[in-house]
Amino acid sequence: MTRDRSVLVVGLGRFGVAVATTLDSLGQDVLAVDKDADLVNRWSSQIPTVQADMTDVLALEQLGVKDFSTAVVAIGDSIEASVITAGNLLDVGITDIWAKSVSVEHARILQRIGARHIINAETDAGKRVGHLVSGDYLDYIEIEGPHSVVKIHTPSHAVGMSIGDARIHERFGVTVVAIKSSGRELAYGSKDLVMKRNDELIIMGTQDQINHFLHG
Repeated sequence: MTRDRSVLVVGLGRFGVAVATTLDSLGQDVLAVDKDADLVNRWSSQIPTVQADMTDVLALEQLGVKDFSTAVVAIGDSIEASVITAGNLLDVGITDIWAKSVSVEHARILQRIGARHIINAETDAGKRVGHLVSGDYLDYIEIEGPHSVVKIHTPSHAVGMSIGDARIHERFGVTVVAIKSSGRELAYGSKDLVMKRNDELIIMGTQDQINHFLHG
């Protein structure tokens, strides 16, 4: 059966389970695969699962994985298994490969064989936690290039001013994407929107620009 916009998730560790259950909750057609029967049985009541070894080309053929549009290689306990699996999936024609890496060397190999998206789960999570632990940000998302999207409380120097009057973009280079006030719905960052003391601002900019805006 051909599956449009379907996702194959290989590996039922914490990372793979998080990806698969999130996709399933979003209504995506997802199938999770692991060679460990205990893991497959553990999650089979929550997400579609099957036991198979994806380093085995015959197993890929039996599952018909070529019909999937996207694959996530979430294997973290064996670099060899991760690389072989990614290579096998590419060989059967899945070009949209997302692969978890556990080291710089692992990521380099995955890139060389053609995996389109490399996720260093530990490093990416560590960066986010580091930013949150620093205390300046309520949330942090790193996007491609030098920019980040962060959620902060209104800096003291901007309290009571509208986005336009504060000339935030002109002075600091950041863009106020939206503002969340207590008890109100999220409002997009129009120039006449006033920033109150306990408002949560969602802003985008480079690290230097964000820091400049935070500290005035």
